[in-house]
Amino acid sequence: MMFRQKQDGAALIMVLLIVAIMIVLAVGLTDGVRYSSQRLLNQRLMDQGYWYALGGERIAVFALEDIANDTVTALNQDWAREDIVFPIDGGSIAGLITDEQACFNMNSLYRAEPATGAEEDVLAAELVFTALLENLQISPQRAEFIIGRTQDWIDDDFSPEGIYGAEDLSYTALDYPYLPANNLLESVSEMALYAEFEEDEKALITPYVCAVPAVNTVINVNTLPINKAALLAAAIGNVLTVEQVKVVLENRPENGWADVASFVTALELPLSETVPTKLLQGLGVKSQYFKGLADVFYEQRQMRLFSRVVLKNGKAIVYAREYGEVF
Repeated sequence: MMFRQKQDGAALIMVLLIVAIMIVLAVGLTDGVRYSSQRLLNQRLMDQGYWYALGGERIAVFALEDIANDTVTALNQDWAREDIVFPIDGGSIAGLITDEQACFNMNSLYRAEPATGAEEDVLAAELVFTALLENLQISPQRAEFIIGRTQDWIDDDFSPEGIYGAEDLSYTALDYPYLPANNLLESVSEMALYAEFEEDEKALITPYVCAVPAVNTVINVNTLPINKAALLAAAIGNVLTVEQVKVVLENRPENGWADVASFVTALELPLSETVPTKLLQGLGVKSQYFKGLADVFYEQRQMRLFSRVVLKNGKAIVYAREYGEVF
């Protein structure tokens, strides 16, 4: 009898053990199914948000094509509105378009040939960038350093140029080695790889610069915001102070200046002061490059799509996209 009771107890323990194992397996299976279902739901909602974002992109393309053949690009045009919000089922789409020629294009520093050191060999872009950093209270030496590093980063050779030049050997010798792009900048975030920013330099400089996939672009005096007066002052050779340039921008015509000559007239410079011709060639009243943002809020989820657009032959062409936040 005692032996049989022991057998019954062992059998009960085995049954309980099997039940416990089955419960653990069932819980694991249930959790797996739940997580898979949630993952699929999230993926479906993000995919839907992405398609809504592409819809917002198309609206931006239509808005830009409306002004593609205009002779002037200005802030009174529909593309420049900042209050665009479209309701959708389960959320909304907010849109914003910014002019990528209302900034200093770092790729304009590109040099096809090494510098000769002669005064007339200095690029207009080099003068503007140096003057911009001067307006931001950053020394000419730092400007020269960043210019030299930028030019070596974007040129297509492997030979360092100038006293601040750096190529493969400089970057591969770092604790975390990498190679220079040897191509035009795609984002100003690349500057962090070579500019060796000091203290608050990055925060000071980056709001004024951009990376447009072209070398010969102009700064649009019609779309440059008032808070970037330091750049416009630099673009005209600092013949006016930043505060004086702010006043000029505050009095800018609603439709923008018809041409660069009208802008220069509005500066009301004394006869003894002129804007160097080399710098005037870097100014314009029409833009080709833009960045659109489609900010989708859908079912308590957010999708941000940045679209880079160029106007060519009357068409707005999306040539690059970035997702999420841009650093």
